[in-house]
Amino acid sequence: MSDAAIDPLALAIIAGTPDMARRLFADLPADAVAEAGEGGWSPRTALAHLVDTHDGVIALRIRRIIDEDRPFIRSIDPEGRLAEGGFAGRTVASLLDELQRLRDRDVPWLRSLRAEQLARAGDHDEAGEITANDLVHQWAYHDLMHLQQIAAMLQARLARSMGNTRKFYDV
Repeated sequence: MSDAAIDPLALAIIAGTPDMARRLFADLPADAVAEAGEGGWSPRTALAHLVDTHDGVIALRIRRIIDEDRPFIRSIDPEGRLAEGGFAGRTVASLLDELQRLRDRDVPWLRSLRAEQLARAGDHDEAGEITANDLVHQWAYHDLMHLQQIAAMLQARLARSMGNTRKFYDV
């Protein structure tokens, strides 16, 4: 595959993340959604981060790289962005609905990007040169990473009540 082509796997993950998240959160007790895991984030916080970084970080970076001449991209402060964005008061349902709306809007845009657009580059303050194509694939990876994080937090809660059956798992 060319460096300037989006792997269909990346597009499938980006498009499917809202449904995967909706399934993870289906019928969860409120305290499980709010319980902080390692690092201080709860499953709801990780979901809020996915919503926040969609428009405010990843899609914006891709758009800048495509529209500007080699833009300089700064790192973000995820916790600061969540606090500033008012995500603390948002419900899981509203976050899931917004994530779906954003993906429904932007996945067709991603599919429409041409090789020359995907090959355009910018400079990140920590990573160095990054292309629009790099960011699309990082987006899919980022989604999976936070879906795994949510699942791991839910598993950690269950592990506390597993008794000796914990021996069957690496917990």
